[in-house]
Amino acid sequence: MKNSLLTFLLFTCSITIAQKSTDNFKGNWKMEEGFIVNITKQANGFLGTVIEKDKVILENISFNNDQWTATLIKPKDGKEMKCTLLLKGEKLNITVKKGFVSKTLTWTKQ
Repeated sequence: MKNSLLTFLLFTCSITIAQKSTDNFKGNWKMEEGFIVNITKQANGFLGTVIEKDKVILENISFNNDQWTATLIKPKDGKEMKCTLLLKGEKLNITVKKGFVSKTLTWTKQ
């Protein structure tokens, strides 16, 4: 009985956090720093641009191997970092990993 319940819970959790190729990132998203990023649909994915600065901050957003990946561009120095995206309702979690260190940014839908 315990094994069945554990299996059911693990299966349910994996369904609720699964990413889909139909996820829609379009719209305005508020960064933790207060800037607004406009994400638009492109032919092969999405593109995110900071509205006030007209700078691309998120590019090459595409669905590969059952997850959303992108390139995050730091506005201050233009440094590019690979990241994964996870859409959770009105929140967009962007996780950047370098070696064993990772940082998750949370943007809120406007």
